[in-house]
Amino acid sequence: MTTPSALSPEQSPEQSRDGAPGPDAEQERAQEPVSGRDEAADPALAESAQEPAEPTGPTPAEPIVVERTENELRTLLGLGPVRAVLPLGVRARGWIVTGVVGLIAALLRLIGLNHPRTLMFDEIYYVKDAYSLWHLGYEGSWAANSDAAFVNGNFSGLSTEAAYVVHPQLGKWLIGAGMEIFGPESPFGWRFMPAVAGILTVMLLTRLTMRLTRSPLLAGLAGLLLAIDGVALTESRIGLLDVFIGFFATLTLYCLVRDREWSRARLARKMAGTAPGARAPRATIRPWLLAAAIALGLTCSIKWSGLYLVAVSGIAVVIWDTMALRRVGARAWFLEGTVAQGVSDFLQAIPLVIVVYVGCWWSWFTHLGAFKHGWTAEQIKQGLPVPAPWLSGYLDDSTFQNINDFIAYHQQMYDFHVGLDSPHTYQSKPSGWLLQTRPTSFFWEDKAQVPQTCTGGDCIQAITSIGNIVIWWSAVVALVAVIIIGVKNRDWRAWVPLIGYLGLYVPWFQYRDRTIFTFYTVAFVPCVVLVLVLALGMASGLLPPLPGSASADAQMVALHRRQIGPGIRPWRGMGARFLGFGPQFARTAVWTPPMEETDPGIYRINPALADADDDLEPGIPFSDPRTDAAQERAYDELTGYPGPSTSSGASMPEWSNGGMPRLAGRRSPWASLAKWTMAPTWQIRTEGIGLIIVVTLLACAAAAFWWPIWTGQTVSRSFWVSHMFLSSWI
Repeated sequence: MTTPSALSPEQSPEQSRDGAPGPDAEQERAQEPVSGRDEAADPALAESAQEPAEPTGPTPAEPIVVERTENELRTLLGLGPVRAVLPLGVRARGWIVTGVVGLIAALLRLIGLNHPRTLMFDEIYYVKDAYSLWHLGYEGSWAANSDAAFVNGNFSGLSTEAAYVVHPQLGKWLIGAGMEIFGPESPFGWRFMPAVAGILTVMLLTRLTMRLTRSPLLAGLAGLLLAIDGVALTESRIGLLDVFIGFFATLTLYCLVRDREWSRARLARKMAGTAPGARAPRATIRPWLLAAAIALGLTCSIKWSGLYLVAVSGIAVVIWDTMALRRVGARAWFLEGTVAQGVSDFLQAIPLVIVVYVGCWWSWFTHLGAFKHGWTAEQIKQGLPVPAPWLSGYLDDSTFQNINDFIAYHQQMYDFHVGLDSPHTYQSKPSGWLLQTRPTSFFWEDKAQVPQTCTGGDCIQAITSIGNIVIWWSAVVALVAVIIIGVKNRDWRAWVPLIGYLGLYVPWFQYRDRTIFTFYTVAFVPCVVLVLVLALGMASGLLPPLPGSASADAQMVALHRRQIGPGIRPWRGMGARFLGFGPQFARTAVWTPPMEETDPGIYRINPALADADDDLEPGIPFSDPRTDAAQERAYDELTGYPGPSTSSGASMPEWSNGGMPRLAGRRSPWASLAKWTMAPTWQIRTEGIGLIIVVTLLACAAAAFWWPIWTGQTVSRSFWVSHMFLSSWI
């Protein structure tokens, strides 16, 4: 919604929205002394003016306290009007593209999932541990050389002796669920749940993108790119843990976005009718924050790397809350946000994360044969220390021992993770992950095990988790652009994927000597895709400006000055101007006189061609003299929020309606996209749409090109070598 403060921040309280003086200004003029010419014309009046007179008029008015409406506060907080919802058609298309990309992801992940019919890479650990969990309740030890027997359905190698494992149990419980459905000897069974997690991640990213952009086109693009990415695809077709981290991390981001919307809507509602400087409302239970905490607890229950995402998410929530209080001018906003609200957020989220994490170890607590049980009793018998001796005075003996066993087990796991430095052929450093310089080889069989049925002879089968290089390499450039635009325009949407980068990628740089792999990137590959899609949306004009932002206000002024709008080249930045795609508009408009060409190459000023608003001085916003409602409606549509008629399912109105000036010009070539985006179609940039088409086609071509390498098809060695673009891939 457009507010007086949003459209004309320099407007004084005494000046009305259409530029006319308000009642207070009229009152001040009425109280001014008469001019000297009138005094000279009337001596009696002049004489009386020199004598002090009793005040007969009204006393000076008290300073006016401006109370904000809920919609004004929502605009300040970057939200749309109170009852603004997406049109029914746009919502339906959003769910349609979600289903379509989910179907594509399912076909790519489920077809041929039982190949190869062997345990590959770390399946030799996680798949057998999953079987053990479902049949013993804890991870048992397996006899040497049990892999081949396991594949053939012989599980006699499992013993009741507890095995030392270094990851929580949840991921293995999920893998085992598929084995219980399709049979533990079935490769399809032990890879089914990772495939389901990969499919759900694609659909969840589509919904997250839809929430951020309100564009079925961009949402479908995000889902499609994730569906055809090599890292996401290969790890959805193998019984490993990391794909579950990617799913729960994406779920966390979705819940954080919903919590941000919910908390800001509540803040606007509670502070409606207040003036700047009012006290912020009391903290309350936030359902979406609790949902995010549950998702974070589940993330940590897959692998401990989720702990960093917990920290970054908590910092993001506190910053968002504090900035929201600052935007509405709450009293002591910094202390309220960082201390009062921050403590409330911490007490709601962190204990729940811990409860969920500990709860996912329920099987370990209930099975005394699990690893490390009995360690505390042995320590006490030998007079050796235990991690938490002070608990002995508060708990019974068995509970005391279980808790100390649990803590000691975690200490041992931590020592393993930080000390893992065994060299591996496919280990890689995080500095090369974004460029996919050293992908992980999951499976390799040469002509000794592979039927020689391929063209060219010397047939092999290989599965290498090479990311779709069109997506990954483009996303490196997009990451720089999104960071710059996010900081420059203060666009919070850019920080949503950056939370994933900061929580799931950057922490790996501290483990310089640890053995780590590129396939860990599956945890944040949805963020890689989201960064690319947001950058493409910004470049194409499919991302409308945020309500209340400086960009929205500047574009509103530029629209009224006939600098942008229907029939005029869309708003472009410095980079587009440098590449020759159009002019750049600064926040302060530069007025140019109307020109006409009298002879070839000869121009003259023709005042008759001037628009009605050409007398506007630079820097003074246009005010619609007809209705405030028209201006508000126009501002809402500029920022991508439809009016009540379109929300109920009617067709979207032409943007220039609602009291805004209609500019003559040909119909937008992208008018057909009106049903697939909430941005005004005249803002869509042709070069940006072209860029989206090029990236999508190249990414699909790359997926077809590497499909045999991602799925272990029988190919010739020369075919495989031709797909290894970099020597470090071999």
